[in-house]
Amino acid sequence: MILWNAENDTFEDGQWLRHKVYPERCSISPDGKHFMYFALDGKWDSETEGSYTAISHPPYFTALALYPQGNTWDGGGVFVGNDLYIVNTYPDTKDIIGRAKNLARVFQVKPTRQIATGIVLADGSRAPLSRELRLRILEGDEWRSPLDRYDTQGGVLYRREGLELRPIRDFTEMSFEPIRAPYDTRDSEEVVKPWHPLDQEEGIE
Repeated sequence: MILWNAENDTFEDGQWLRHKVYPERCSISPDGKHFMYFALDGKWDSETEGSYTAISHPPYFTALALYPQGNTWDGGGVFVGNDLYIVNTYPDTKDIIGRAKNLARVFQVKPTRQIATGIVLADGSRAPLSRELRLRILEGDEWRSPLDRYDTQGGVLYRREGLELRPIRDFTEMSFEPIRAPYDTRDSEEVVKPWHPLDQEEGIE
C-alpha cells in the first residue's frame, strides 16, 4: 500500500500483502486516516473464513477491525464520514479484532420519513452524517472520482494534461520490504490475540 498526497505528489510507501485485494471495494475516510479493504486469502478454515473486510491506518494493512466474509459475493464497504463506515457483509457479522475504538459501523435500511437517508447506527437511530453527504444521498448526485485525471501504464503513474500524460512516479523498481506498522503493539516474539491478517509470516510478502 502506498499513501499518495495528490496535492504535492509525495508518497509514503507502506506494507505489502500476499492476499488478493479488490480495489473497487476499498474506501478511505475523508480525513485520510483510515482505509477499508476487501481481501481474499483463500484460508477457508481460518478465522477470516477465506475472505474478509478490514480497516487499517494507511499505508499499512495491519488490521484495526476485521469482518470475516467467507465468500466474494459482497465484502468491502465505504466510509460515510471520518468515523462512520458501512461494511457490505451480513448484518450480524462481528469485528473479530476490535481495535478501531474511535470508529462506528452504520447500516443501510429502507428510508423512512424520519430517516430519509436510510443510514442508521446499530441501535436504529439516525446516523450523524455531514450536511454535504446527506444532500448528496438525498439528491442522488453522481460523484465523479478525481482519479479520472490520472492514468497508469507499465507501472508508471501519470497525470493527464489535455491529451498529454505527464509522469509522476515510476514504481517498476519496487521490491518487497518487510515493514511493521507503527501502531502494531503485538510482541514480536509471540502470537498475540486477537488475530489479524499479519499474525503469520506466510501472510505477508
